[in-house]
Amino acid sequence: MLLFKDYLQELKLTLRCHDELNPKLWNNEKLKPEVRKTLITFAETWASFAKIPKSMFQDIIMTGGNANFDYTHLSDIDVHIICDRSKLFSDPKFVEEYLQSKKSLWTLTHKNVNVFGYPLEPYAQDVGIKYPKGQGVYSLMKDKWLQKPTTCDIDPNDVFIKQKVKHFMHVIDHMIDHNMGADSFNTVKDKLKNLRASSIAEHGEYGRDNLVFKELRNRGYLDKMNNYQILKKDKELSLN
Repeated sequence: MLLFKDYLQELKLTLRCHDELNPKLWNNEKLKPEVRKTLITFAETWASFAKIPKSMFQDIIMTGGNANFDYTHLSDIDVHIICDRSKLFSDPKFVEEYLQSKKSLWTLTHKNVNVFGYPLEPYAQDVGIKYPKGQGVYSLMKDKWLQKPTTCDIDPNDVFIKQKVKHFMHVIDHMIDHNMGADSFNTVKDKLKNLRASSIAEHGEYGRDNLVFKELRNRGYLDKMNNYQILKKDKELSLN
């Protein structure tokens, strides 16, 4: 009989730690010039698509796994335009929905945009947002670090992380298998979002609940929820 501890041992985390930043993108801790140039062009192109004038740019930053020591082959490159979002629309909720829609539409229609195989993820980030402790943030406009990443510290055999990952995997699979409604999925999404936010606020980039979130994302479980909800909604709106 397979014991629970053996069941957890079978789960191999995708999370990784490295002693150096991704050498495909960085020379030591300096972003390669051709990478920086490509990311700036990408940001400007997406901004034009999202109707964000260049006059609003306060900075363009690179962040996420490829600006940290925990990158994997699944990591994307987060390229954020820093601007005063209130100048786009006065309603904060509307501007967030608008920008997320523009981001999603761009991603769906430009699936092959990448740098050395790493997909590019655009976003318009409001000025004044504080960066999580330990997270790398590189200014593409200034070509320097705004916040250097801290050394990666991930235990690949952390039972806490494995237990939580397996728990959420089971919950998500159960909801899909039992054709549960949007409220159930939104509850799980909100819980993951809140766990991640509080983990980053208290413990920084390598807080354990943030690592749980990253592991679920790496395993495709966040996309699995989103894709299931989209398919379910499409069926509800269709007549066969």
